[in-house]
Amino acid sequence: MKAKNSYTIPIPKEMLQRIDRMSSPAHVGKLQHAIDFIAPLGTPVLAAAEGVITYVKDDSNIGGPDPAYWSYSNFITIKHSNGEFSRYDHLDFKSSNVRLYDKVQVGETIARVGLTGYTYLPHLHFQVFIFTGYNIWTDFETIEVNDFERII
Repeated sequence: MKAKNSYTIPIPKEMLQRIDRMSSPAHVGKLQHAIDFIAPLGTPVLAAAEGVITYVKDDSNIGGPDPAYWSYSNFITIKHSNGEFSRYDHLDFKSSNVRLYDKVQVGETIARVGLTGYTYLPHLHFQVFIFTGYNIWTDFETIEVNDFERII
């Protein structure tokens, strides 16, 4: 399923080392359309579209290349006016600049790239999704986003 609107690159272009859509072993099933933006630790994470913050977790300070770290990822979720959501994972410990229900604008810094959760190198895991039920952890489908390369 393709996105209903376009999203901007969620990190500053000059900090982007590469975009990786394929190499993560975790990008299967519901996460098949997730995108990794490889960037240095501390890189600003930007809202890819305007919306309202619906979830913030930034209390984890651990991560590594083992699935045992899966639930330790710091992340932020934004709800957009078209009903889609964007999620930003592997954020640095206590780097969130936003709180629940804050309104954010496209390009606004919301956090910083970290190394939390199941990760093998500093990067921003980004996904656009819709809910398919009521459970925020299991009832979602990621949406393919193809517009990033056109604005790099």
